[in-house]
Amino acid sequence: MESVIQAIDTAKSRVQWYPTGKPEIEAAVIAYSDILKAEGAMDFADITLQAVREINSDAMPPLSIRWLLVDEAQDMDEVQLEWVKAHGSRGVEITLVGDDDQSLYTFRHALGYPGLKRISEHLSSAMLPLPVNYRCAENILDHAVKLINHNKERAHKEIESARKVTGEVTVLRLSDRWSEADEIAARIQSTRLSEQWAVLARTNRILDHVEIAFTDIGLPYYRVGGKSVWDKTVGSTYLGLLRTVCDRSWTGVSNALFFAGMDSAVVNKLSDIQGPTCHDRLDQIVTKLDQLGGTESDISLISNLRRGLRAWEDQELKGRSSLVAHAVAAWLADRMTEEQASLLHRLEGILCKLNGRLVNRLMHTSSRTAKPGDGTAIMTLHAAKGLEFDNVWILGAEEGNLPHTDSSPEEERRLFYVGMTRAKSCLTISSASDEGQVSRFLKESGLINSTNDM
Repeated sequence: MESVIQAIDTAKSRVQWYPTGKPEIEAAVIAYSDILKAEGAMDFADITLQAVREINSDAMPPLSIRWLLVDEAQDMDEVQLEWVKAHGSRGVEITLVGDDDQSLYTFRHALGYPGLKRISEHLSSAMLPLPVNYRCAENILDHAVKLINHNKERAHKEIESARKVTGEVTVLRLSDRWSEADEIAARIQSTRLSEQWAVLARTNRILDHVEIAFTDIGLPYYRVGGKSVWDKTVGSTYLGLLRTVCDRSWTGVSNALFFAGMDSAVVNKLSDIQGPTCHDRLDQIVTKLDQLGGTESDISLISNLRRGLRAWEDQELKGRSSLVAHAVAAWLADRMTEEQASLLHRLEGILCKLNGRLVNRLMHTSSRTAKPGDGTAIMTLHAAKGLEFDNVWILGAEEGNLPHTDSSPEEERRLFYVGMTRAKSCLTISSASDEGQVSRFLKESGLINSTNDM
């Protein structure tokens, strides 16, 4: 499905569609277009694409305007660029505002510097550099500029800081990702609560470690643009099964069965069986499972979970909530990867540290985050674009992660540059030895002399 979605996005980012060479993908793209036509519907990309085609064929007039200002112009795809060109060719005065060093969306078909050059040449435009950075301390900006200068295909600009002050720059190397996350939480906790912090990483998966470390010590935070770890697969399955212990609802059981490997079609059939509590439903299921397409493994799984639920409920009635949190985690840990189990172990530890009955502990997890601006911002480097913070911590600076293997070194370098230039006064960059060699970007930015130094 992901390949189909990417193919549709690619097709709609171009004025002319080019065959992929994969008949099944092309058939899906055509089928999607046929469905939209049959429903009389359009997606956003269709609106822009149709407008370009109709303006260029004189079937539609351009906007009746004298001036057009295009912001973030480095992020235009081919269709958007052609829309701007169509207006410029018909006498509209165009102003493009963009920074090719902050072009981060090649995966969304953004044209970046080549696109800016192409439209500038078409419009015979004059370039007005804006080289002064009003955000970063001088030394933070100097390191960022050293890094981005390694990209050869970029607009020449002499970037300088308006703030002639020296900021704090720190590079750390920790043993593993959990140690890195715990160090971030401890250092930020030791600073004044009034200080503004942001923690940035290449992926949301890495940020899960930071969120857990913050929750563990009660440090306020908010996540931007990504799900909380408690709402992802491991966290939601764990919490769901614990809620079932409290209220005997079915949802936690069905999610746990699916997580443990039961076929989704079988789980859906089981969910159709009705009963006042999950126990009544499980009692019926045990006698009917072979009729519903369940395997011997499914029968064993159901029986195991059924016994577990009885035992967990009994312990909760005796006020042994921490024991229940541990037992449910152990049941799930036997059915997940080592990485997932490591994550689950930290979630279990957080619940076991809390006081009160299990239902009260679960309520605590649902009110864990601060309002935006009231705690540390936790987000990906992509989500941080356009923002600024007094203090920025970038974690996961290892080869294979930053730069990531899924993207080009040039785009990853721009991403790291954007992350560095979010910091106004303090920049900390960390990596974990267990995750690989320290990123080449630290050497390129002059933060270390050699990647073997750490």
